[in-house]
Amino acid sequence: MISVVTPVHTNNHRIPEIRKALSSANVPIQFILVLNNPILTGHIEPEASNESVVEAPRRGRGFAFLKGIASVTGNITLLLHSDTIPPDGWDQAILAAFDDPRVVGGGFSVTYDYHRPYYDLGNWMLNQWFRISGELYGDRAMFVRTDVLRQCLRLLEVPLLEDLRLSQCMKKLGRVVLLKEKIETSAQGFREHGVIFHVRKFLLCRVWYALGGSPFRIYNVYYSP
Repeated sequence: MISVVTPVHTNNHRIPEIRKALSSANVPIQFILVLNNPILTGHIEPEASNESVVEAPRRGRGFAFLKGIASVTGNITLLLHSDTIPPDGWDQAILAAFDDPRVVGGGFSVTYDYHRPYYDLGNWMLNQWFRISGELYGDRAMFVRTDVLRQCLRLLEVPLLEDLRLSQCMKKLGRVVLLKEKIETSAQGFREHGVIFHVRKFLLCRVWYALGGSPFRIYNVYYSP
């Protein structure tokens, strides 16, 4: 079984499209929706027997993932953002990666719902950075063996950068892969704020963290108006 954990922070989500994509799987799926904003209470409900909805009162994606992971029953966990759509055959791509017993997890390649050449350039650069550092980010729909994930849980107790911390933990425990199959994620951040501003903000926060910055302080700055 593959357990899919999806935090939802705003009404700007793609849950109907995610449900459709997950329904194409050839293996049993558990879908856990984590409401990480009180305004969403009562607006998102389970629609199938394999779905559940839980609430995470502490704001931040790391805390939301932790709440959802507590209900995971599958031996594989997919950490999926609420604006990200898995591709056709997503489940088989994950299972094929795990044919190699050395692999503990990985992520997908990325395409955006709004296409521009410089988005492709940015993705290419991130792919090269993965090959150098082994770092993955959450918009790549990270997947991991659940027993490995449980060894990394304490590192997710942050509101931001939980994806970076998880990929670093995974790398210590085995091989991390980047699949050629592409998930589709939202380009809203680029479109609203501009590519240069959005990338600069991310890089500054990443460097701040590398220099010992607190994920809690970084979260407050990153999401400040």
